[in-house]
Amino acid sequence: EITTRLVGSEMCIRDRSYGTDILFIIFAVYLFFYYFDIFLKRRKRTVLSMIGLVIFMAWQFEMSSVNLLPAYGNIIVTIITTLFAVAQIYEGKFWNKCIFTIAFNAIWMLIETISGNILLTYCCEFTDLQALGTLGSFTSKIVFMIAITALKRVFTKDEIKELPVRYSFMLVLIPIGSIYIMNNIFMLGYRLHSNRANIQSAVTAVILLGVNVLVFYIYIKLADDLQLRRMTSVYEQQLDLCERHQQERELSILQLRDVRHNMKNNLVSILAYAENGDNEKIIRFVNEIMEEGGIKTSTVTNSGNIVIDSLIGYWYVEAKKVGIDFSVNLNIPMEMPFRGADICLILGNLLENAVEAAQKAEGKKYIRLHMKYDKNNLLLFVENNYKGVLIKTKDKRLKSTKTDAGNHGVGLSSVYRIAAKYHGVVTIDDGVTNRFLIRVVLYGKQK
Repeated sequence: EITTRLVGSEMCIRDRSYGTDILFIIFAVYLFFYYFDIFLKRRKRTVLSMIGLVIFMAWQFEMSSVNLLPAYGNIIVTIITTLFAVAQIYEGKFWNKCIFTIAFNAIWMLIETISGNILLTYCCEFTDLQALGTLGSFTSKIVFMIAITALKRVFTKDEIKELPVRYSFMLVLIPIGSIYIMNNIFMLGYRLHSNRANIQSAVTAVILLGVNVLVFYIYIKLADDLQLRRMTSVYEQQLDLCERHQQERELSILQLRDVRHNMKNNLVSILAYAENGDNEKIIRFVNEIMEEGGIKTSTVTNSGNIVIDSLIGYWYVEAKKVGIDFSVNLNIPMEMPFRGADICLILGNLLENAVEAAQKAEGKKYIRLHMKYDKNNLLLFVENNYKGVLIKTKDKRLKSTKTDAGNHGVGLSSVYRIAAKYHGVVTIDDGVTNRFLIRVVLYGKQK
């Protein structure tokens, strides 16, 4: 007699040979890695990752040979063992792992249900039960592999981004609901022993399968939308800085006009002080003129590049407010072969991070900025001191430690993305204790 389980719900036979079971388990492990490698990055091989894989394989073997639990028990334990294996083998946020794990089990279950119903409806009278069970298991895995291949072609064009917990929690309800609905429909059809019920169950599974595939599309679109909103917020901030810089320039021009208008009277006064040999009064009078005219400004940068000058000027003031020594070494032209918005994002994010880190440092707080343009290439170094521990991902990239990382994590990721756009590189040097140095190199078109 055919007994059903649901990834349960795969058709399997009690007396199927262990050799066949082992081959199917190896196939299941291949599908596991083939699927999760699309969305997550593997950790370095550890004892825990091997334990997770062994537990996943052991449960697959238990379901194909012993299968003591009821359908819902199989479903719950399958999800837990798969999630445990994923948590140990792959990096990433827990809730994002939940989405992909439950979707993995839901899609596999739905494909097995479709295969099982079709075989029960059209092939049950033409073959023995053991061969039918083996055929059902093999068919479902082949179809699942084809489905994963399709997902891989669609979702590996860009790096898969992580979603905040609230979005992950909402999305995970879709595959969970699909598993619950499909299990009830399948069990109802199985009890009726009706071809019509099997066909309707298969149609329902096809519909739910389409809904679960859409989860991936929704996930990517939500992640892209959040990324776009974060980038828009950064752009707005940088545009505000540029506008403020322009307003300051216009105000300086107006003040300079007033100074020129009063220049004759001021020169007469200076001449009178000079004739009397009163140098102290001359110095005091000139300083008063400069302060009233707004000429006495902080000498930060005056490269003529409005984007860079405005950003450096803004963060220079912010740094001084919290007692940070900010030094600048700038050697760039007014125009460069890079989009102003891109330079805006890189420089703004790096200086913001530097100010936030340096103000928490112990001892003398400092930021050193060096920018140089040479042979169509831009070199940008930002160095600052900090306090704490840097957290890096597997590929040596810095991970945000901010409590609101969902909104702020776009900073360094934007720097990496723009550097890649210009075939550039981003390197982080934290070899010296409590000193952070980031280097960004952008390559322009060679003449």
